[in-house]
Amino acid sequence: MSSLFTGTERDRLFRQLQMPWYNLVPNAGVSLEPYALYHCHPVSQQQISRMKDAAERVGTVLSHLWSVIRGFDEETLLEYGFPEETVRVIKFDGLPPFCMRLDWCWNEQEEVYKVIEANVQTPSFWFECLEGNAKVAEHFGFKPAETQIQSVLRNSINQAIKRAANWLGKSLDRCNIAMTTLDNPEDMGTMRWLSKFVNQPHQVFEIEQLRIKDHQYLFNERSGEAIDILFMWYPVEWAIFDRDPNGQELWSALEELILKRKLVIVNFASAFALQPKSIFALITDLGLDFFSPEQAETVFDLFPKTVQTSEEMGDTYFGKPVFGRQGEGCFSVIAGEISDQSPNQDPWYTDQFYVYQELLKFPTIDLANKEMTALWSTWLFNDGTDHFVPAGIGLRVSEGKITDDYSYWCPIGIAN
Repeated sequence: MSSLFTGTERDRLFRQLQMPWYNLVPNAGVSLEPYALYHCHPVSQQQISRMKDAAERVGTVLSHLWSVIRGFDEETLLEYGFPEETVRVIKFDGLPPFCMRLDWCWNEQEEVYKVIEANVQTPSFWFECLEGNAKVAEHFGFKPAETQIQSVLRNSINQAIKRAANWLGKSLDRCNIAMTTLDNPEDMGTMRWLSKFVNQPHQVFEIEQLRIKDHQYLFNERSGEAIDILFMWYPVEWAIFDRDPNGQELWSALEELILKRKLVIVNFASAFALQPKSIFALITDLGLDFFSPEQAETVFDLFPKTVQTSEEMGDTYFGKPVFGRQGEGCFSVIAGEISDQSPNQDPWYTDQFYVYQELLKFPTIDLANKEMTALWSTWLFNDGTDHFVPAGIGLRVSEGKITDDYSYWCPIGIAN
């Protein structure tokens, strides 16, 4: 027998899915923690359709905002929390993001539907939403919540690679393509899965093997081949502090290769323009009159009020670091008192600039005799014309009110 969290049937299912990260190893130790739940949560086709429609509307606003941000001067970018080191590449990189994952407070009971953040530059949760849900649904006798969505991903990533080759001024068949991320089961497992959608020959390797040769080219240490187009699942805000094995800073050399068009990194600097949580504060600051009537309606309906100082929110709000991840450094305040706080308060996050959002009531789901907080996610993929197409919806649940690194993936499907 299997429970939601353990058991032989659970192990067998997720191993058959070739998902080695169905259990995770927390940073603090070596013991395994469950991640994928042996369960299928029922959803309606109406909910899926509404979420995809909402995601597409949000994508239109963010696509417009991307061009606005790239036109800002350095002072304005710094005001919204962008590191000074990133300014030149943000303004230079004219290739729009190829994808983004939107996270939602989607509470049907309370009729609250707000996108709380966009994860653009290093979005995880690909496999679970675009393949895992359907396979788990089939296992439990459910219908897939979505169909034919992997073709959207395939088209998008290959369009992005073609545009990258054009940006370099090289024919695609003369470009060496590489895909890299950190050497851990989740990141490398996801990257290997993602790589099967790339039509051109390419290599996949751990980012620990990535090297720069005398400001001349980027290469895989194992093969020695110069890389033209790189898909790198790794945060820009980490990359600016990286050093090589000899202790030399790498950012200046990487920036030089990008600015000289010797290298293009897909979904890197352009996506980073939309990554900070402060862009939601920018949307609030710009106001509804800045946007077209249709976009203004989307902002009013689907974006929460977000500001850069807590005083603007009064005594009740939610605080998050500008470059927060997995809920780290987050907290909620009710009537001037901290109500909930992420268990991880690492100074890397707590020392950052913060933004403050209206405090939203998230839905809950009863699982294993526990009331869990539900965080919904929707995927958007650039179709090659800078229109973002919705494909892939996912659900994560957490025992606390803040979704963090200990949250679970809860597969979804439509009950027969």
